[in-house]
Amino acid sequence: MIIKNAIIHNIKKEIKGLAEIDYSTTSLNLADIKSRSLLDELYSFFSKSIKYGIFSSDNHTMFHDKFDEYLLDENNNFIEFTKSTLPDLKTRMDSISQSKGGYVIFAEISNQSETFFVVFVVRDKTGKQFSYKDKTMQINEVIHIDTTKLAMACRINIRSYQEKKDRYLSFLSTTQDETSKYFQNWIGARAQSKSQEDTKALRTIINNIEIPVDENGVSREKFRERIYELCSKKHSKNINLRSVSEEVWRDPDYISNYASQKGIIINDEFTADDAELKKLHKFSIFSDNIKLDFPPEYIGCKVYTDSKEDDIVIIKSKAFADKLRAEQ
Repeated sequence: MIIKNAIIHNIKKEIKGLAEIDYSTTSLNLADIKSRSLLDELYSFFSKSIKYGIFSSDNHTMFHDKFDEYLLDENNNFIEFTKSTLPDLKTRMDSISQSKGGYVIFAEISNQSETFFVVFVVRDKTGKQFSYKDKTMQINEVIHIDTTKLAMACRINIRSYQEKKDRYLSFLSTTQDETSKYFQNWIGARAQSKSQEDTKALRTIINNIEIPVDENGVSREKFRERIYELCSKKHSKNINLRSVSEEVWRDPDYISNYASQKGIIINDEFTADDAELKKLHKFSIFSDNIKLDFPPEYIGCKVYTDSKEDDIVIIKSKAFADKLRAEQ
């Protein structure tokens, strides 16, 4: 991951109080290992629990307008853009008495050959620290940022947004309580559920991801069968990637980490498309009074379309060819 720019502002607010903004006037020193470590940790945590969407056409916000201006600005004044969006965030926080302040981190990064604009909101956490003084161990309270409990976050794929593709925007799916909705409304984000695309992405993952160590020797075909049974019956097609990942790999983040590394777009929760899900089990095609059923691994090697003639399907199987000849 390459960090191009980053800045941290602070919005101070207690429950039932009014917010106050402390603006930073300079961006972070990206040569500082602490700055890079913070952003790496936040981005890694965010990637484990994502819901994809777009800017809402019914809720055109100041953030959305300013973001468009920022992209069109030849000077790309990063600091001024971030500062210009915060008054609206403060207003939204003030309208919700139970909302709490936090550090608002803006960053522009490159990852997987894509450029993203990200916004994170994190908060202080009080912890304990031991120190040795006057020949006695003492307990002191320290304040630190808990990156494992990211409060709110949003990421925009700049190229996808400019090319008007679907699902260019993503946000932290674990933030669903009403007191945190102001962040999603400030961005103007709207979730975009696409069952077919998510299920197809799941198939891509299962076709390529490493089979669990404790299932060593299991064929890819048998592994796909297991995932199909798990998703279609136990989870009743309501897929939670963390649950599937925990059950199969004993690691709730295994699938999401793989998807992030490969740049695969998939919601961490979705309702599976039945036709796409069945392709984990087998492909079943019926057209022109011809029916073909075959396992997924046959696509592209034993069963494939001709590259020059659009009405030719090639099946490479001597056993099938022999049976077809016997029927003639």
